[in-house]
Amino acid sequence: MCRICTDPIEALVGLTKLDCSFCPHLTAIPAELVHLRELSCFHCSRLASIPGALTELVRLDCSYCPLLASIPDTLVRLATLDCAECPLLASLPGALPLLVWMDCSDCPLLVSIPCTLVALAVLYCCSCPRLASIPDTLACLTFLDCSGCRRLSAIPCQLTTLKELHCTHCPLLASIPSTFTRLTLLNCSGCRILASIPPPIHGTLRYTLHYNCPWLPENASDYPNHMPSLLRLQRWFRTGKKQVFTRWIRTRAFNEWIFHPDRIGGKLVKRHMEAELGAMRPAKQQRAQ
Repeated sequence: MCRICTDPIEALVGLTKLDCSFCPHLTAIPAELVHLRELSCFHCSRLASIPGALTELVRLDCSYCPLLASIPDTLVRLATLDCAECPLLASLPGALPLLVWMDCSDCPLLVSIPCTLVALAVLYCCSCPRLASIPDTLACLTFLDCSGCRRLSAIPCQLTTLKELHCTHCPLLASIPSTFTRLTLLNCSGCRILASIPPPIHGTLRYTLHYNCPWLPENASDYPNHMPSLLRLQRWFRTGKKQVFTRWIRTRAFNEWIFHPDRIGGKLVKRHMEAELGAMRPAKQQRAQ
């Protein structure tokens, strides 16, 4: 049990720092604790709200609270906010002008990030399945992890201060802006339709991970020249045109290919195939030779 559950409220009123994490009995934070500057209440399974009267808070960690549905707009002094793994949290407070660091990962109901977080430098928002966009007003953002956001289709080109970007497994992400000239690390692996990434400029982009991105020119050597036609076969297979697929697969050109319709990007794995195989030539032309 934590101090809120055991100590009288008079003994807690003057506190500036309080840790009541992992308390299964905690249901509420007393509003009388107006002097608190740091509050840790993560992994509190019965905590449903944070008092709006705690206006002096600078650091708040309320992650892994399954009943927490909102965070007050009155916490205007917050500089650090950790609200990850809160399944009922559907929105974030917009009136946080001093917020520098935030983690809102794994919040399945979160649909947006406030555009008023102008001081934000570090933003973790990975694995938020309903998050569809990143605000273009985050002018101070240097780190962004939006991996696993299935509805995210673009990253604003205005975020030119980014130095580290993780956007793995975003199936709708088609490009990463070339305006990100300060990037030193880029991890975009598993983005199935990603076709362009920023080029290394003056050696700033030192480390790049882009596995399982079949449409990137950087990955062209990993796939045969006729990859678009093979991906078309995958679409035929998925849309039920299995007869067409079977006719193509019986030709000598495809005898050594194994089809994997469930792989990211429709990847085709080669087994003991000669380097120069006329895979897309019609079967009649092959017989004529």
